[in-house]
Amino acid sequence: MRTSKLNISITKSDFSSLKIAVISTNWNEEIIKPMLGDCVKRLEENKTKVQIFFVPGAYELPFLAKKLCEGFDAIILLGCIIKGETPHFEIISQSVSDKVMEASLSENKPIIFGVLTTNNDKEAIERAAYKGTEFADSALSILETINKIK
Repeated sequence: MRTSKLNISITKSDFSSLKIAVISTNWNEEIIKPMLGDCVKRLEENKTKVQIFFVPGAYELPFLAKKLCEGFDAIILLGCIIKGETPHFEIISQSVSDKVMEASLSENKPIIFGVLTTNNDKEAIERAAYKGTEFADSALSILETINKIK
């Protein structure tokens, strides 16, 4: 089992003034569940106000993310798209990625793209074991940076 090699530096541990939405997909739930648990645990350790939402699949993530931008300081998206034998993987992955970036920029809000795009179930399960914490740390880090430049 691989572990994260990413070391995101966060200098404070109290983010109690911040509200973060975590949007998770129901599709590939068995893969997403550990990621969601780790993500929420890390956010709660840093005293953020966390609210969790669910959508059917990755394709719905950008829509809800954009809807929630006004009420939250950051949004973390969790999903998993596993490559199959049809072009569906490429179409969904690219569409979701493009629309998430578009929403983040148009709403001027950090949206963390925590959507795994893997070749198979084994890769997805391996990455899900450590990515939730990374996505939470990414959100906290960008919020800390934003607060420094205000």
